[in-house]
Amino acid sequence: MFETERLVEFSMCDSAGILFFSKIFDLTHSAYEEFILRSDLENNYFASEQFAIPLVSASAEYLAPIGLHEIIELSMSVTKIGKSSFQLTTIFADEAGNKKATVKTTHVFISKINSKKTEIPEEVLNLLSKYKS
Repeated sequence: MFETERLVEFSMCDSAGILFFSKIFDLTHSAYEEFILRSDLENNYFASEQFAIPLVSASAEYLAPIGLHEIIELSMSVTKIGKSSFQLTTIFADEAGNKKATVKTTHVFISKINSKKTEIPEEVLNLLSKYKS
């Protein structure tokens, strides 16, 4: 499991001081980028001329309010690996470990040449397998 944390900033909240519902996806994507950047991948798949890795599905389940200036712990794991796609599940918890939200995202590898699904490169499969739950 990949773990990181984020501070809920003023610009992320609604007028009640609660994380605005769509901002959870910004936090999830930020953690995903950190996961990739801190990995041992030799190739930069986000800047690849060969591949793109678009998001094809995203869902969030909100279990408790996330408030202004809360430090949120994000735990990301790989919950599915297919031939061309993978799913990440990110759990948001407060500092006491109370679960606040769960976000699931599905990403697919496509060829930049023809925009068709393509197999996940072996190097990425190896990384994803390390975090499979």
